[in-house]
Amino acid sequence: MPHLAAQVPAAKAPLEVREIETPQPGPYELLVKNQIIALQPIDAKIAKVAMLPIPYPAILGSSFAGTVEQIGDQVTGFQVGDKVIGVKTAGAADNKYSAYQEYSISGENTTTKVSDDETLDLAVRLVGNLPTLAAIFNYTLKLERPVPGEEPKSQGKRILVYGGTSSIGSLAVQYLTQAGYEVVTTFSPKHKDFVSKLGAIKIVDHTQDSEALVKDLTAAGPYDIVFDTISTADTVKLNAEVVAAQGGDSVYALQPPFAPETLPAGITRKFEGWSLVLGKEENQELLKWTFHTYFTQALAKNKLISVPARKIPGGLGGLNDGLDLLFPKGVSSEKVVVDLRD
Repeated sequence: MPHLAAQVPAAKAPLEVREIETPQPGPYELLVKNQIIALQPIDAKIAKVAMLPIPYPAILGSSFAGTVEQIGDQVTGFQVGDKVIGVKTAGAADNKYSAYQEYSISGENTTTKVSDDETLDLAVRLVGNLPTLAAIFNYTLKLERPVPGEEPKSQGKRILVYGGTSSIGSLAVQYLTQAGYEVVTTFSPKHKDFVSKLGAIKIVDHTQDSEALVKDLTAAGPYDIVFDTISTADTVKLNAEVVAAQGGDSVYALQPPFAPETLPAGITRKFEGWSLVLGKEENQELLKWTFHTYFTQALAKNKLISVPARKIPGGLGGLNDGLDLLFPKGVSSEKVVVDLRD
């Protein structure tokens, strides 16, 4: 059975919608008929500047939502017709696992079942960031896991999440506060109301001049961890100044430096392919907990909110327009999605 997919035919070329053969799910896999595709900033960088070396033609995208069309052997937690959210299996190179197509293969451990279309619309805006947060906070930093809906025990630690208006930053604030950590985050006046609902103990206006911003962020500390969800050269430098002022040594970031950078003495940018961490065999329990326990409970108990969706019309053909929004400028406090139901 063939289906349509938006492929990158060659490095830096626009996406082209082509017909390809629909794959069969293997053991512990599901075939998902996609209804919503959420775009990630990394998708645009790969498509437009070939940031990563990948084989072509390529199908991009890691976050999708839809219904289970077929289940593979050994699958026990899902049935045909279930509404699900899926994420591309960490480290999977085959195009069949990617999101920019009508049908995607999803691993059972990276799939979450939801009850209705409203939850489906919300969850697809959140799910792509979950593996990164679990990898940084629970695997790398060994922080306590959140338990949605329960009053968390205070962990006695304070964390700066720079970028509370971003999709991953806003989720990080909720994730950490549900685990009992005190969180300070940043906002722009336009999005203050949204950021105020995330659970941070203090929010700081990031639109003020950098000297005042460093002063305000430093005063709201000291921090046990500083996590920069924007991770440009300017924001990492700013956060490094906050870390230096309190005698720390690290800024956790979502991307590497793309040019030589000068940070205060003794301060380093901590980065690795965070989402790939959960693909390791020793982390399968954490991976399964992330999607089958935490995310399932948080959605069922209405304990998560998301930045609003910015829907791009045109189905698969609209993906190029979505990528144009994400690079080089990017969006603020929005999640770019394509709805194949339209």
